Amino acid sequence: MRTVRTAAGRRPRATRRGAPQARQVDYPIDVDEIMSTVRVTLGRLPLAATVEHLLLRLRGHIQLLLPEIEAKGWARYGQDDQIRLMTASVRDRLSNEPKTGPAVVRCVYAQELAHICRDLLALALAEPGFEQPFPAAAS
Repeated sequence: MRTVRTAAGRRPRATRRGAPQARQVDYPIDVDEIMSTVRVTLGRLPLAATVEHLLLRLRGHIQLLLPEIEAKGWARYGQDDQIRLMTASVRDRLSNEPKTGPAVVRCVYAQELAHICRDLLALALAEPGFEQPFPAAAS
């Protein structure tokens, strides 16, 4: 399992009894797990029976990646506005999930989220200031 240290980069705070207190920002990014979910979703159109599980996993991955991306020093390189627009667009896409219609609509939406998740992972692993085109997640 490959993991990436979170932007917080801190150890969990200890409680009075010495047991670490886990917070959501302290969880590492599991690159292999995210890419496994993306590969399964993009390999072929997900089955209607499994799409809800895939959507749940993809939403979780995206919600983990967004704060990681936002916590990086993009402003130092003039990329802050682009990142802010892209993350707002992703959050908007998450909140406008199709609830009705044929099952194939939810399956295609899952594939859309998989593409976004893959692009966000690339940004989470990239260093600010690195010259690369921004992923298609903003469109």
